[in-house]
Amino acid sequence: MMRPLRIHQVALDRLHVVWDDKHESQFTTEYLRNNCPCATCIHEKEEDIKSGIFSLPLASKTHLVKIDRSGHNAIVISWGDGHKTGIYTWDYLRSLCPCDDCQE
Repeated sequence: MMRPLRIHQVALDRLHVVWDDKHESQFTTEYLRNNCPCATCIHEKEEDIKSGIFSLPLASKTHLVKIDRSGHNAIVISWGDGHKTGIYTWDYLRSLCPCDDCQE
């Protein structure tokens, strides 16, 4: 299992993760919020796809407020709109890495 050595916010809308294999990931907060793994967000995304109507992200929805550890293998991100139920495991977070190498 990959583990992050460092997670830090490099801009208001961007996180940088250095992994234990020395790989580095850059995530926008909008991308992370759009890929929130909680049941509510997954259901909302499925409903948006079915209806063909997609909600526009509100600034508070993608504003990162706080990152907390959840056990030894995950983080929970608190968002500006109060949402904080998505648990981003290390494996899930690494699978989201948007770089060309990871998305091949």
